Amino acid sequence: MSRFEGLPLLEFIPALSPELARPNHLAEWCAIITEAHSCDGTRALCDVPIRHYKTETTLHGIVWLLVQDPTREIIFLTHTLEAAQARGKRLRQLAESAGVGPAKGTNTITHWQNDSGGGVVVMSAAQSKIGYNCHALIVDDPIDEDAADDPNIREVVDKSIAHYTARCMRRGRPGPVLILMSRWHPDDPIGRRLSRGGWQYVHHPAIVDEGLPTERAFAPSVWPLEELHKMRRELALADPGERIWHAQLMGDPRPEGSDLFRGATRYEAFPLGGYRIAYGVDFAYTDAPGSDFFAACAARVYGRKVYLVDFRRHKLDAVQLEDTCRTFLNEHGRAVLWSYQAGPEVGLSRLLLQRGIPVGIIPARYNKLVRAQKTIRRWNEGDILVPATAPWAPGFLHRVALFRGHERDRDDEVDAMVSMVDAMLGGGGTGPQVGLGGRGGRPYEGLLG
Repeated sequence: MSRFEGLPLLEFIPALSPELARPNHLAEWCAIITEAHSCDGTRALCDVPIRHYKTETTLHGIVWLLVQDPTREIIFLTHTLEAAQARGKRLRQLAESAGVGPAKGTNTITHWQNDSGGGVVVMSAAQSKIGYNCHALIVDDPIDEDAADDPNIREVVDKSIAHYTARCMRRGRPGPVLILMSRWHPDDPIGRRLSRGGWQYVHHPAIVDEGLPTERAFAPSVWPLEELHKMRRELALADPGERIWHAQLMGDPRPEGSDLFRGATRYEAFPLGGYRIAYGVDFAYTDAPGSDFFAACAARVYGRKVYLVDFRRHKLDAVQLEDTCRTFLNEHGRAVLWSYQAGPEVGLSRLLLQRGIPVGIIPARYNKLVRAQKTIRRWNEGDILVPATAPWAPGFLHRVALFRGHERDRDDEVDAMVSMVDAMLGGGGTGPQVGLGGRGGRPYEGLLG
């Protein structure tokens, strides 16, 4: 029996590495790692400031899991192979000290097994996704600051985590998945999982209650408040936008550029009176790699107020696209599906028209950021409202908050909403009047047919 067996994780850490103090400030995260030993399907996220020992604590937690069950096979995922190898060396050292390290003949940095058949594989998010058993998945900083702004890299990383999450199983039961990272972008792996729900979230900024009389350091024994203020001033000299400070120390990722769409205005019920049905679609044809989503939105327009009713978003597929359009028309009423278009989208619209789908073209003369300005203003003034509860709302609002108007961004829902709002309010476009006895006036622009 190992001398470490039976020790709680908080006591195991200084027992295995006497140079380390007991990380009481990470007790919540240690409790989740402990839960992962005995609870099927633990799903947890951790975002605490840099230099607060979250990675070192987690590496000890991996070894603690092996001490409890040396047959467990663990995958450790991080942003680059170089980082994986560095973590792998440390893991192997800790495992050897704990008596659950590599057996002879299976001792490599990136993949080793112990005498009981358990062990660790370390890899980057870009590496092969086949061939490894996964009883537990630990993800540590899967994306770095240079890659965080690239939506295509974010997508690759997210798919890699999703792949191993699906593979993470033992004896027919799901295994634990734990993700810890510094957050450089709202659309990072933590942001995406928070928008989907179902994950425990350990989040602590370096300064708690910043700017209030109760302001204090998250872990004063690790990094005192006065030293944090000093670090903030020093960082601001090289980073006036304070992106590093907010990302690495406050857990508040702020991509370049300020938020355009602010907090949503919610509604519980529709107002009384007549309304117009409104639709917007985005066919997602672009030269930007990976931007292959179709989006459609439905709304009711009461005067100058737009009440969003439904959103659909899926990969660009002609059959599914047509089915979505028909579903909207059947469920919400017949009206024109408005869309800013240029180039190949027009041809697709003509095909849809031939198949009985009323598509209206608004020529895309300006870039998407310019086109979105009126919609952004109306949103921020509370004239575009989102239902208080709707299954599509969390993901939609997450992507709205990310909108920067870059051509490579995945903002198809915003483009669909802008098309609809501009057609209905920006240029005299119409939808059928419900309860008002009419269809309204002239179409806004070039209705096909």
